[in-house]
Amino acid sequence: MARSTQLLKSKDTYSREALADLLATLAEKIRAGTVTFDQAGTSLEIPIPESLRVDIEISDAPKRVGTKREIEIEMWWLEGAEGELAPTGGVTIS
Repeated sequence: MARSTQLLKSKDTYSREALADLLATLAEKIRAGTVTFDQAGTSLEIPIPESLRVDIEISDAPKRVGTKREIEIEMWWLEGAEGELAPTGGVTIS
């Protein structure tokens, strides 16, 4: 089995408003079926399938100066797999 290849990595700080804009753009592009990521002159176009797996995790971790709260939203699918994942619903955001 081949090892995974990291295509892009980013760790940045955003204002709440800038993050909301980034996520709104991501949502629009997911709905359209293709997301293009641009970083340091490199462009990565990712076609998005009709159904994909979404893992959501929220955690708290005590730190010396407070509590680190983390929200992770991970989307994944299998390229070249037969058939589509069946939507199951799950968490809603309000």
